[in-house]
Amino acid sequence: MAQLPPHHQLVQTDDGSFTLFSENFQEACHSTSGAKSETLLHYVKGCRVPERLSPHSTFTILEVGFGLGLGFMTTLEILADLQGKWHFLSLELDRDLVEWFKEENKDHPLLSGLTWIKDSILELRAPNFILTILVGNARETLPLYAQDSKIKWNAIYQDAFSPKKNPILWTKEWFELLKLHSATDVLLSTYSASSSIRKSLFESGWIIHKGEKFGPKRSSTRASLVGESDPDILLQLERSPVLALTDGNILVKA
Repeated sequence: MAQLPPHHQLVQTDDGSFTLFSENFQEACHSTSGAKSETLLHYVKGCRVPERLSPHSTFTILEVGFGLGLGFMTTLEILADLQGKWHFLSLELDRDLVEWFKEENKDHPLLSGLTWIKDSILELRAPNFILTILVGNARETLPLYAQDSKIKWNAIYQDAFSPKKNPILWTKEWFELLKLHSATDVLLSTYSASSSIRKSLFESGWIIHKGEKFGPKRSSTRASLVGESDPDILLQLERSPVLALTDGNILVKA
């Protein structure tokens, strides 16, 4: 295995898979109850990716937080034998981690062609999928890429470090950006079930649904742009005194 960059540690989780602990964020990328199991439940299944993959158009997945690449690798494993083309677009702040992933997979039969096409974009084009990793501040890299590429995503893996550690990727303005570049059939899934995050989603125009529990968490959150929000969630949000996260109020708190 290639040497991880400084300030990162591998942590084995309960299902035998590994997650990454970031010393900078003082947080692990996944639940210690099972990194791969959580990825399957919340993201691949939570966004109903396999059943929505189509042979007639490219299915686009946006992942917020690349980390060790577990979201991509799990998706690749599940979609390997299915017909259909897909584009996996992921965001990562830490260039060293992306370089680690490239080195770690230099002999992988499908991933050895990873190439820096720009200083901040690592990409691989395979016969049935594209992997694009945007490196840098996601609030800067994603709008530029989306505007230039005219991309519309069908699934969003909202898997950033927690709102307490990385609030800028959980605000109303962030979810408005995601909505702006989403396809009508988009499904967003996240491990968070906090009222503040659900309010951020709801106030930016998303339809809110309750997601499955995993590990010690009693619930998670799914979101779409069509249909109606779960009535019990709306009642909970109406009664909750917490505010939606916004770019303004997280800066005030900081």
